[in-house]
Amino acid sequence: MLPLERHRLILQLLGQQGVMRVNDIAAASGVSRETVRRDLSELQRRGMLSRSHGGALVAENALPISILAPQGVPVQDAQGSFRQRTLLNSEAKMRIARKALRLLQPGDTVLLDGSSSSWFLARQLPEMALTVITPSVSIVQTLMSRRSLRVVGLGGDLSASEEAFFGETTARMLLEHPIETLFFSCQGLERDSGLYAGSEAHAALLKQMIIQARKVVALMDGSKLGRLGVARVGGLGDLDWLITESFNDPLLEKEMTWHNVGVQIA
Repeated sequence: MLPLERHRLILQLLGQQGVMRVNDIAAASGVSRETVRRDLSELQRRGMLSRSHGGALVAENALPISILAPQGVPVQDAQGSFRQRTLLNSEAKMRIARKALRLLQPGDTVLLDGSSSSWFLARQLPEMALTVITPSVSIVQTLMSRRSLRVVGLGGDLSASEEAFFGETTARMLLEHPIETLFFSCQGLERDSGLYAGSEAHAALLKQMIIQARKVVALMDGSKLGRLGVARVGGLGDLDWLITESFNDPLLEKEMTWHNVGVQIA
């Protein structure tokens, strides 16, 4: 992740949490504590935040976070570009995708978000009569030769790093289609506060996708469990299914049961 992207992520996290410790920022951003300390020193020098013992908080006179990124283009996911994320935990994502295939029925209309986990699912879709809707250019390219599938691409504002479309046009096109099942992934799932995306653009589109779908399935490798992110998407109650790796968190299991979310282990 580039320094500019880390700086924006740190300020967004502090904007949500108020005050954060170095260890928590490092865990959320996926970098070392030493890197976080350097970033905090630079942001303090620029007047964007104030350091506290072992952590930081946003400065009262800080400039808006939006100046750290170009306007009109979705910010790259805090975990890196789409191509970078396809290389992370790939074996787990393949297992999770295979497990997700069991939720498909012939004739379904499914929505795949632009995540690398959904891309792994697209690569394994069987020869079945399905309508697949997606904002992902990479998923469209993966499925374009599959004769049994009807593939619908959602347009909008193209993010080159994400290889997908975002924005109001994408959301409006989404409203035109009844969705049986949404398969998606995001930056983190935290048992108390819910689902988090890696950018505001991701979160906004995912919220609309969740509203549109009759059934919502999260594809989450183990690295994302217990993790916060840049922008909150929703609560655990928005899910119908969580497909993930084996985990040891009794409290998360209780929350899933409480919210009536089915859990499948890949």
